[in-house]
Amino acid sequence: MPLRRFLRYVAPNLVTAMGMGFGLASLVASYEGRFVDAAWLIIWAVLVDRLDGLVARSLRATSDFGVQMDSFADAINFGVAPAFLVFVTLEHAPAIGFAGGTGRSVLLAACGLWALANVFRLAKFNVVAEQPATGLKVFYGVPTTLAAGTLVIWYLVLAKYAPPGGPLELGGAAGWGGPRLLGGWTVPPGVWSYVPAIMIAGAFLMASNLPIPKLQGTPNKTVLALLLLGVGSGYVCGMLRTMPEYMALLPSGWLVISLVWGQLSSRARGMTPPPILPDPGPLRQRR
Repeated sequence: MPLRRFLRYVAPNLVTAMGMGFGLASLVASYEGRFVDAAWLIIWAVLVDRLDGLVARSLRATSDFGVQMDSFADAINFGVAPAFLVFVTLEHAPAIGFAGGTGRSVLLAACGLWALANVFRLAKFNVVAEQPATGLKVFYGVPTTLAAGTLVIWYLVLAKYAPPGGPLELGGAAGWGGPRLLGGWTVPPGVWSYVPAIMIAGAFLMASNLPIPKLQGTPNKTVLALLLLGVGSGYVCGMLRTMPEYMALLPSGWLVISLVWGQLSSRARGMTPPPILPDPGPLRQRR
């Protein structure tokens, strides 16, 4: 293979590898108890995940190898890393109720279900992505990037506004940079007890066939421009590790609007997701 062509195909995979590096570094940070660092590393992996496809399309370097490598990276970054972060965080706070007994079993089940649903969603995407797309461009099931990004950015919001002296004081008083957009508001410690339930709900949304519109499929140019402005400002805040409460607005709003649209729109309800299993062909008649 000519060197120039080789480098063209390597470029997007290097971006994918960088994102995987963030995911692996997040696992190390969680293990070492640096929970806020671990969460921001996952957010960096989310931001990088949107770039490898852009690089591949720009260089005309899309490949089956790149698709598979991206899926393996996403399984680590958005499946294993967020699950491990939540598990270690709540296990280190006995007052929340997940450090032992039934609570720990529930936490293990929620984190395990999240990771399994993530892998299922990625495998399903690889199967149905090659199906011909007609009409409105949608995902079937919440994308892993959106699910993990929303979960972890809200984790950071809860960490930033944790009350001093609470069971999960994760550096909310200082070290965040930027303004506190919510002022002196603090998160009641009991809110953390709902995180496993949220993960279970997120797992089912990832594995579901609910139609979620793609950002680039938005027909209204004004709305698309506002969305791109929000994405761009989110990239800046994410790279600077600041204002997670602002960053939470776009993914949370997009997720809620998409889920409501999927239930109320007759067009959405009429969509049939592509099959994920091979066609068995005509059934043989029994004799």
